[in-house]
Amino acid sequence: MTRWRTGAVALLVGLALAVGLALHVGLPALRQAVGHVGVGRFLLYSLYSALVFVPLGVAWWAVAPGEPARRCGNFVWARLLREAASDILPFSQVGGLLVGIRALRHAGIGEAMAVGSLVIDLTAEMAAQLVYTLFGVAMLATAAPAMDHTGVLPAAVIALVAGLALLLVFVAVQQRGIDVAGRVLSRWLENISSRATAVRAAIGDARGRPGRLAASFLLHAFAWLFSGVGSWIALTFLGANLSIWQVLTLESLVGAVRSAAFMTPGGLGFQEGAYVLAAPLFGLDAESALALSLLKRARDLVIGVPALLIWQATEGHRLALSK
Repeated sequence: MTRWRTGAVALLVGLALAVGLALHVGLPALRQAVGHVGVGRFLLYSLYSALVFVPLGVAWWAVAPGEPARRCGNFVWARLLREAASDILPFSQVGGLLVGIRALRHAGIGEAMAVGSLVIDLTAEMAAQLVYTLFGVAMLATAAPAMDHTGVLPAAVIALVAGLALLLVFVAVQQRGIDVAGRVLSRWLENISSRATAVRAAIGDARGRPGRLAASFLLHAFAWLFSGVGSWIALTFLGANLSIWQVLTLESLVGAVRSAAFMTPGGLGFQEGAYVLAAPLFGLDAESALALSLLKRARDLVIGVPALLIWQATEGHRLALSK
């Protein structure tokens, strides 16, 4: 089965899961919960959520040694496109990464720097999410012993261990993975060996700057918390009465599930299932939990679709000029 067929199957499974959950909760109750937010509050929530791409973009720029501060905006824009393509377009995370790299290349940033900084940025993001998940597991473990029988805590621990293993493997294979990819792609692309060497050099340069690595990690950690506060704002608009610590704990666990479902665009279906399963632990009803997930989907469209349309228009303009 090809990667595209696997992605299509994952998309269909996720879509079926999302629809099934919506029917299980009840469409009238779901419409009522979402309608309680209103257009004005939803736009305010979307505007707040869009601001998260500033620290995310700066975190990416921080691991691109040699790039001047004036190019921070290019990294913010590339990070926004990267997320939009991953969440909206039907080809999982890989397509989003390629879109982000292409955006940086068109901004005048070299291929080696664009790819190398992306690899390090992904590492910093995974490390920050791992700490965020650890926070969620710790909060869940200390919240109430009565929760243990639900099985959520063991599942969260498994997700944490899996995340740690994935991070270690990702770091271990970075250099070798580029070499292997170079050998495979050499059949179709010219100068691939020298290009792979340049990327490895860029990765090594970024790794040799611990201050920049720490800054990228801290910015990603801040972005996770910033996004969690956004979910608390959305739940407040929905009428839920949860503390910000409860919401951060919930978000850390849901984020881990969504990351594990990387083959499905935006974690479709799996994000919704995680919310519905974990929400009762915090006294949140299924309608509000699923409504929060739908608000996030709508927010992704409001932010991502215009960004992708602008990017497509720019790409079309460049193509027309090249003819």
